[in-house]
Amino acid sequence: MKTILNIILVVAACLLGYMCYRSVQLPVEFNTEVARREAVIIQRLKDIRTVQEAHRDKYQVYASSWKQLINFAKTAEVPIVNKIGSLTDQQLADGLNEKNAWMYLCDPKKYSKEIEKFGLSKETFSRDTVFVPLLQKDSSLIRPDFNIDSICYIPFAENPSDTFRLEVGSVTTQSGYEMSLFQAQADYKTYLWDLDQQEVANKIDDKKQQEKYPGLQVGDATEANNNAGNWE
Repeated sequence: MKTILNIILVVAACLLGYMCYRSVQLPVEFNTEVARREAVIIQRLKDIRTVQEAHRDKYQVYASSWKQLINFAKTAEVPIVNKIGSLTDQQLADGLNEKNAWMYLCDPKKYSKEIEKFGLSKETFSRDTVFVPLLQKDSSLIRPDFNIDSICYIPFAENPSDTFRLEVGSVTTQSGYEMSLFQAQADYKTYLWDLDQQEVANKIDDKKQQEKYPGLQVGDATEANNNAGNWE
């Protein structure tokens, strides 16, 4: 009887020790996995921001749907200025700037006096604008793991077709200018769905108490924030 009791006590002690270990280890494992997943999602949100800002630069507004944004990325051409040479300190001191210098050189008959005055030559100074596809121009998008067709999907979601929540808006500045805004979001429940639910609930409650979005977000559709991510 005493032997059986000792065995029970040893098993109980081992079980208690394991439970204590897991109570400490579980949050560590949870946070490690969250960090791994969020690194992937953050990169995708950065890609969304890159393409959206290119869309705004061309059309002055952000794309309001994933279809619109993806089609833009596939077909858009953006300007690149090929630069040869630079203005001398003396030319700058004389009041010349790059814009005017290239304007003079592009119309030598009209601006012959200016070209002679500043000593300009296309052999030593040129600014030629060419247009290239967006996906070939932006170095941050030229990666083996980048796929424009997947940019809208939330990694690690239970449903592979779950997309980031995309919203657009605008604010009017004090000068009367209407500024276009956008935001893209992925909530914790979507990309942490298969992890410990109590840990997920704690994470959500913590953000709600701070009155912050319980997930990852880039931009803001209600107020200007320079398209910052809430992880930055």
